[in-house]
Amino acid sequence: MTAKTPARRATSADVAKRAGLSRTTVSLILNGNVSSFPQETRDRVAAAAAELDYRPSRAGRALVSGVSDMVVITIPTATFGPHLQNAVDQITEASAALGMSVVVHFARHDTASTLTSVLDLRPLAIVDFGVFTPEQGRTLEASGSHVIPPLPEPGRDIEDEIDVYVGRLQVRELVRRGKRRVIFAQLQDSRAAPYGDVRLRGVQAECAELDLPNPVVIRVELDAAAAAAAIRSALERTADGPVAVCAYNDDVAIAVIAATRQLDLAVPSRVGVIGVDHTILGQLVTPRLTTVHIDLPVIIDAYLHRLASIRRTGSARPDEAPQFVLSDIVWTVPGDSC
Repeated sequence: MTAKTPARRATSADVAKRAGLSRTTVSLILNGNVSSFPQETRDRVAAAAAELDYRPSRAGRALVSGVSDMVVITIPTATFGPHLQNAVDQITEASAALGMSVVVHFARHDTASTLTSVLDLRPLAIVDFGVFTPEQGRTLEASGSHVIPPLPEPGRDIEDEIDVYVGRLQVRELVRRGKRRVIFAQLQDSRAAPYGDVRLRGVQAECAELDLPNPVVIRVELDAAAAAAAIRSALERTADGPVAVCAYNDDVAIAVIAATRQLDLAVPSRVGVIGVDHTILGQLVTPRLTTVHIDLPVIIDAYLHRLASIRRTGSARPDEAPQFVLSDIVWTVPGDSC
């Protein structure tokens, strides 16, 4: 039994032969340079391309223009929930409407190799969810690609304003019924928790402003027994009295609540807990989880305005992006856990 030879993909030369036109004319029309040609000529090219099921070569177009019509979404090697999946879907659907294709690239721990892989793709734009440093982002822009969200100005420290605000908001919600010793519960996982360090800075800054001791930092596995050991260790480093746990996300917060049951600690009177992400599961546990909601679709919509401008004009116009303040997109969802 012999393998079936795949059908040869139609080329622009095949379209030119079918339409009875020169390759130069057909190439210009297929690449969108139609203003110099009458409608009848354009229709002949379109008909021939449809008959041959012609598909333009994205790689060839990239070689000519220096960049492709591709959008690369870079995602760190991290645990993430359904909201990020929804964001990827939102970007993919909008990119398709703009006539662009999307590649989702899950980064390696070695971001230098990830950078090389993305450079090889020559994308028109990169939507970066926290993989690249500002220096790596500038390398991408020097290659002709656009980085979304925009990079900080050279010389400025990179600071994720949203995640700092998330950490601050967690502390405010937990202590509004009285001052407590704050614990920050980071995720213990083989993958990274890329937003954890920034949220911790927000927690630390808010504790300083409220004249609270610097937070105790622990790492929590998504396992009740391991989480109980981490909470027991944290309580040994705090004075007697109620504590407030700012969890990296809702998964960590649920693990902390499971740990309190093993340790026979009352929630929220002895241990207050707040998560991040407003997941469905967090609203199904008992006590119902208090959490920080980040309106990610609003943020992605701002990214997409920038992407549409890049696609339309070849450059991003920040004035076209929606403007918002942090309190519009980040807020707490009250529950029974704090």
